[in-house]
Amino acid sequence: MERYQQMVYKRIEKTLELWEQSGDIREDELYRFFHNVKGTAGTVGMTDVYEAASVRLEQLSETGHSVLPRSTWKPMLEQLMPSREQPVLKEPEPEPEEETPFILVIDDDVEFIAYAKELLESNGYQALLAMTGEKGIDMFYEFRPKLVILDALMPALNGESVFSRIRDKAVSDFTPIVLLGAGAGLEERISAYEQGAMDFISKPLQQELFFPFLKNRLQLQERIWNSALQDELTGARNRKRLFQDMAVLQEKAKEAAVSFSLILCDLDYFKKINDTYGHSTGDEALRLFVDETEALLGAGESLYRYGGEEFVVIMEDAGPEQAEYRMDQLRERLEQRPLEESGVKLKFSAGISTPEKESFHPEELLEKADQALYYAKRHGRGRTVPYKEGIADAVEQGVVQVIVVDDDEVVRDMLRQYMQRRTEFAGKIVRFRSYPDGAAFLEDNWYRENDYYFLLLDGMMPKLDGIDVLTEVRSSYPKERILVSMLTARKSEAEIARALELGADDYMVKPFRVREVAARMTRLMERVFA
Repeated sequence: MERYQQMVYKRIEKTLELWEQSGDIREDELYRFFHNVKGTAGTVGMTDVYEAASVRLEQLSETGHSVLPRSTWKPMLEQLMPSREQPVLKEPEPEPEEETPFILVIDDDVEFIAYAKELLESNGYQALLAMTGEKGIDMFYEFRPKLVILDALMPALNGESVFSRIRDKAVSDFTPIVLLGAGAGLEERISAYEQGAMDFISKPLQQELFFPFLKNRLQLQERIWNSALQDELTGARNRKRLFQDMAVLQEKAKEAAVSFSLILCDLDYFKKINDTYGHSTGDEALRLFVDETEALLGAGESLYRYGGEEFVVIMEDAGPEQAEYRMDQLRERLEQRPLEESGVKLKFSAGISTPEKESFHPEELLEKADQALYYAKRHGRGRTVPYKEGIADAVEQGVVQVIVVDDDEVVRDMLRQYMQRRTEFAGKIVRFRSYPDGAAFLEDNWYRENDYYFLLLDGMMPKLDGIDVLTEVRSSYPKERILVSMLTARKSEAEIARALELGADDYMVKPFRVREVAARMTRLMERVFA
């Protein structure tokens, strides 16, 4: 950390030397400098510099065009330099990672949505934010949040409320929807309950009541999930039932030889179906796959919904050849039965694993099937691949490109140092790149079709700022492989609203801890890219 503190001081000294030659400096340029120093100083533990920069920002205007003479701006910068005995903050030891519940907030009030994010995340939750109904619906299906907080007065979409568009899916997944309004009178509550909402709460949020309420609803959801053995949407057995049944097979294997094949199936281009035809068509696709698979399976063969568009088939007394033959039969059935409204024909990839000895571990079998499935995906999709030793090395793993666009060298270097110690994100190889400004990033040949991307964009940069870069990325590249998070030292509601409306998936406020940034990135990527 001390190294980065010295880099900050050197940058201040270098700016002083450079500006000495210019004499007069424009107010907006001075504002940008202090804005940058504030975010970085807070991140690397330079408390005095952070506070001094904060005071100066309050005295300057971001859009000011007045010219300040040397006698005015020089003392401002020199104030940052005298006290170099800043406390050196050590990176904390990594804490055990726990699953952070995703809470989706859908509200067109930017002041409330910014407040809700800060409130939730300071209490151990991760807030997903949507300021439009369309974005809220997309995030609901994409991130599968644990709970949804929805403004009761969001504008209707095609004559339907946002609530009605996600209600059936939420009910089938036991995901609580909490409606939010300016008043929570008797009539509002009755209407909310009749529509199927879990509850109706009023603004402003009462913190002393809100978090016990939130914990209560999430605990109830967890108990329901733990007690259920059937997937509500498709009728297939669920993940919990899968592990129960595999535990039974484990016990059998201790007494006698057990032969079976585990097949992990994944629908090809499922996200494209959702994006093109809507999530209701996506649900229809999942049900059709289950209907056709269960119609094909016989005695000793079971189907489970593993998660999202992934399914597991267990075939007792079947080797890889028989399992592969059954999957070919399933492809023929799906070819003969397209989806009713869209006419789309479902295709899927599959990986097969079988126990090689009497004792086996369910997680190991699933991992091997997943490696074979990934091989099938990378070699054209629409095929079934049995696991064999070395298959993981036979194909390049998925690559996630972490790209930082920030004019602050300290921020870029800190993130680079941390990312280079990571071998993977969300099960994919991580590659790191950084750019000093938006123009350099957009002018580079940065995009490769088969990779995944997580972009960290600084909100304020020379030439092109983060909003400009975000606009170009969202208008020119496919969104399903690119996650974007804005980095900002401001909590400006207007800036937050604009970023979210233009397609940012998240925003992080400087100063930040690198580990926290990485943890947030990991959670988002696991939901979208895994």
